[in-house]
Amino acid sequence: MQITLNAWHDPKRQHVPMISLTGTTPITTISGYFTAAQLRSIARQLITIANDSDQGEQGPVTYTAED
Repeated sequence: MQITLNAWHDPKRQHVPMISLTGTTPITTISGYFTAAQLRSIARQLITIANDSDQGEQGPVTYTAED
């Protein structure tokens, strides 16, 4: 599946950067307003989720990203 990353940065107006992760269908979309630190935390959790999936994790799991 191809994933496109779209980001909008507006440092002149001091808005929080917006990141939108969009896949090939609406079901594969995550969007919101995140700080750089929050994006790094989410990235670490995504790696953990991918590793768990590779290791055969099943069922619902809640992953908490640290602030």
